[in-house]
Amino acid sequence: MKKSFLLYLLIFGTCSLSFSQTSFDVQVTGSGPAIILIPGLASDGDVWKETAEQLSQNYECHVLTLPGFAGQPSMDLSEGFLPQVKTQITEYIHSLDQEVILIGHSLGGFLSLQLANELPDQVKQAVIVDSYPFYSAAMNPAATVESMKPMAAQMKQMIEALSEEDFEKQQNAGMPMMTNTQDRIPTLVSWSLASDRSTFSQAMYELMLTDYRKNLSTLKTPILVLGAWYSGKDYGLTAESVKGNFAQQYQLAENVQIEMAPTAFHFIMWDNPEWMMEKIHAFIQ
Repeated sequence: MKKSFLLYLLIFGTCSLSFSQTSFDVQVTGSGPAIILIPGLASDGDVWKETAEQLSQNYECHVLTLPGFAGQPSMDLSEGFLPQVKTQITEYIHSLDQEVILIGHSLGGFLSLQLANELPDQVKQAVIVDSYPFYSAAMNPAATVESMKPMAAQMKQMIEALSEEDFEKQQNAGMPMMTNTQDRIPTLVSWSLASDRSTFSQAMYELMLTDYRKNLSTLKTPILVLGAWYSGKDYGLTAESVKGNFAQQYQLAENVQIEMAPTAFHFIMWDNPEWMMEKIHAFIQ
């Protein structure tokens, strides 16, 4: 179980703008109310390409690529990854001078959850795509930050110690659990290989050891959670059991709607795109 959990965590993430001291890239398309789309661990903003193409017909889409991921230059990690990125996105939201809608996947969903809670007057709504307030409890409901410290440290050390060849093998082995759209797998692997390894490991380490569940008691922003379960159906998972896990983790949120994708793996935007867009349109309209 320990090895499978580590593997799961290891494989998990126009015009170009340069804003202030931000380390992320932004691609802006469309016009209208602002939507910020945040990808996950090791993902390029291009993961949102089809999503943004549809949304930009009625919205101004700001698609980010986070520092150190998929070829985007890395930043100094002495002050951590998640806190710095959250601060930079906060500054970017302030610069837009309007309410925004956030859509985040995986690690980007976690950041969206924090931003929605901490910027209630500026974040109108948030869509969280297959992301939890405490990632470690997704696989082990009894997990605590303290109990996860040894595993998180082991994971970080293992990522950084892998040779390029072994890291590529590991990514190729794990990505079929991330999407059932086979022609997307090489893209995911290429993004991982183009990511800064120290950023990859530090971001995953912080995500494993950040428990945001109790903070949801102050969350007032409407949240739509889109969950995936289908990759685990051969291992006994059901839509109902995974939805129960989501409900448990989000139970303190005042205004949350949880929907389970019918047949998607982790990358719902690729595996069940029509379903996802239907849910997003209904929520933000």
